[in-house]
Amino acid sequence: MKHSKKLSTRSFYINRFGKLSTSFMFYQMQNIAWEHADILGFGYDNLKKEQQFWVLSRLLVKISRRPDWGEDFTLETWSRGTDGFFAYRDYKFIDGNGNTIIEGTSSWLVLNLKSKRIVRLNDNKNFPVYEESVFGLNAKKVKSPKSESLLYYTPVLFNEIDINQHFNTGRYLERIIDSYDFPFHEKNELIELEVNFLKEGMSNDKLAVKKEVLNENTHLCSVIRQSDDEELIKARLGWGKR
Repeated sequence: MKHSKKLSTRSFYINRFGKLSTSFMFYQMQNIAWEHADILGFGYDNLKKEQQFWVLSRLLVKISRRPDWGEDFTLETWSRGTDGFFAYRDYKFIDGNGNTIIEGTSSWLVLNLKSKRIVRLNDNKNFPVYEESVFGLNAKKVKSPKSESLLYYTPVLFNEIDINQHFNTGRYLERIIDSYDFPFHEKNELIELEVNFLKEGMSNDKLAVKKEVLNENTHLCSVIRQSDDEELIKARLGWGKR
């Protein structure tokens, strides 16, 4: 069962180039995932009754083209079932001509609210079965960046905390994107993104972005917590010329 939603690239969704921004692309994917999970009976409120909650673990997105300001498009998603621990979900952004312009796959976990232990999903016979895969593979583990550069730590802000009282996953992406300066963004555009969400950031944390340039088009980044030097997320960024 697929779930789709017709959307328009509103003024507050775009970046300074008049294109759908990376953060709002992610937020739309996150929102439609919550909607579909609720329709399937595995949404936030359903899991809360069982003292459980969803956690996004991995994400892989490939961008052929970003929607322009005012452009209408359709966002489509579906569950690809589970291997026991991970639940897999894919996405397509489809333009008005029926062309797929953005594709993504994500891996989710369900945790017990108190113990924070992973709940085995294949114990539930009502969970959706495996379906079509956009890439024919799942998001993989991302390597940690290596860098001797001095890290600049800043406090977590009020708007960066979500309803679970943790650092919002989309805000990690914003911190990484904002770690690049204006001249870099003027020449380069993000066309591929692979992320591992590892640990929960909290309101009293101070965070920094660590970065390694593997080559002109591929960078590794992580968000580091100052108190224990732990990586909260790791990301592989693929850049193309603007």
